[in-house]
Amino acid sequence: MSRKKTKRRLKKYRSRRRSLGQSLKKRFAKRFPDSEVISGPTSDGVKMSEVLERFVDPYEQYAETEEAYRKLLTTALVAWNVMLYPEKHRSYRLDELLTTLPENVREEGRQVIQELMVRKERFFSQYKRMIVDYEVADIGSKKHLSVMSMASPARDEND
Repeated sequence: MSRKKTKRRLKKYRSRRRSLGQSLKKRFAKRFPDSEVISGPTSDGVKMSEVLERFVDPYEQYAETEEAYRKLLTTALVAWNVMLYPEKHRSYRLDELLTTLPENVREEGRQVIQELMVRKERFFSQYKRMIVDYEVADIGSKKHLSVMSMASPARDEND
């Protein structure tokens, strides 16, 4: 591939990533108007998109389509965020979220989410950021994941 072609592809790739980031920031600002939107690595240099990719890595092989991958990410976000609540509130929060699923898949959903919750506790407990949104796009020959997270962990009004 020529240098010019490579430069054009790189420029297009960067432009697409920037566009995805802007779209995600707008959605975040709309959902959380009183929160500051910050993108890029956190103050400790951690990119939550990379953390989320590692979190779902053992399950990615089962997500054969983009829709299945999005469902995997959404399920992973539920497990991730439930684990940020104090232990005594996790079961309630999980039950609350499961009511949004069709009744015939709730039990299977619970099992998958609980498995992911164990994974979060075992391998990712040092990350306390709530993941509030994500965007997936095919850019070139691979997919690109952008993640918006909040610095403060989930809190229950009674804590």
